[in-house]
Amino acid sequence: MFYSKKSLGQNFLKDKNIIKKIINLKNIKNKDIVEIGPGKGALTEEILKQRPNSLTVIEKDNYLLKKLNDKYKKNKSISFYNNDILKIDLEKIIKKKINYFW
Repeated sequence: MFYSKKSLGQNFLKDKNIIKKIINLKNIKNKDIVEIGPGKGALTEEILKQRPNSLTVIEKDNYLLKKLNDKYKKNKSISFYNNDILKIDLEKIIKKKINYFW
C-alpha cells in the first residue's frame, strides 16, 4: 500500500465526479496536454479516454512515476518526466503547440 508523502504535499484525487468535472472543463481531444503531478493517475486515465494528441506527464515522486510508466508503457502518446515542476525547463520539454496546462 502506498501512502501520500507530506513532504511533497501529495493529495490524490479519488472522487470520480470531481475528475469528470475537471475533464469536462476543456475539450482535450486531439490537443497536446501537460499533466503536472499526476500522482496515482486518476486524472491521467480520464485524459487518455478523451484521446489527446499527446500527454506530457511531469511527476516528482520516483515511485509514482515508475508505476505510471509501467501502466502506460505501451501508449506512445505519453511522455514521462521525473522532475519538480518548479525546477524544470518547460521550454525544452514542451512543444510550442501545447494548449492546456492541468
